[in-house]
Amino acid sequence: MKIKEANVMVQLVALDMDGTLLNRDKRITATVRESLQRFMHQGGLLTIASGRFPASVWLHAKALGMNAPLIALNGAVTLDAATGKQLDGTAMPPADAAMLVRHAERRGAYIHLYGCNVLYVNEINEMNSRWPLANVVVEAGKPLTEDNYKEQSRLIQVQAADDLAALALSGDSPVYKATVISEDEALINDLVREYTGWGIFTITRTGRRRFDLNACGVSKRSALEQVSRSCAIPQAQVAAIGDYDNDIEMLAWAGLGIAMGNASDRVKQAANVVTTSNEEDGVAYAFSRYLI
Repeated sequence: MKIKEANVMVQLVALDMDGTLLNRDKRITATVRESLQRFMHQGGLLTIASGRFPASVWLHAKALGMNAPLIALNGAVTLDAATGKQLDGTAMPPADAAMLVRHAERRGAYIHLYGCNVLYVNEINEMNSRWPLANVVVEAGKPLTEDNYKEQSRLIQVQAADDLAALALSGDSPVYKATVISEDEALINDLVREYTGWGIFTITRTGRRRFDLNACGVSKRSALEQVSRSCAIPQAQVAAIGDYDNDIEMLAWAGLGIAMGNASDRVKQAANVVTTSNEEDGVAYAFSRYLI
């Protein structure tokens, strides 16, 4: 864990979503909501930094009334908090994305590509067809069905392409992120090592059987730096809270890095302090202990 004074004046806080802002049921608890709104009422700026689709980030931010530019797709896209409109974006070079698709498919791994709010797949199946529904703001007592959440889920599209490599190479549909998935954990480990050696992607593990890729240099940290500059907030007055590998650089960069209690040891070592888990309102505890 970094040794640093935790009681710094914080003006801007970046929150990861899954495993951090959201509990196991993918909901923001009332306790967490109250702590965030109290921080903003006192003049603080709040953003999300997530690997999720821009629309999902914006929907959750809008539900909380967040007031700083938002970060989606692991830092590849930033959004206006009020409108959800894209402010900036860094896509993969088309040739790099196409080469990645061809190689992953040749090795027998599943791959899909992320446009701004479009998931590009080889074919629509039971797993990927539910992706939009998995990105909505879940409400208590409202079952997660298409009928209940169609106004939200329609903001994200799943599109099939016969040739994902050709789609990527055309450049007509910018690719901001790719995800490689396989039930063969050894294959995933091999591919992570191989693609790291290419030196043209930012790679983050999102589980034992999957990982994300963005353009080289793109990360939650790079996007948070951009947001802090746009808000004229110095690094020392920025806090970040997260739980997984794609949060490590962001937590290490922030003036105050806060790891969730459910985070891995690697994440905790990158942070200044550790809060309780996302099942114990860890975000609310962090705000009451260090930020409010």
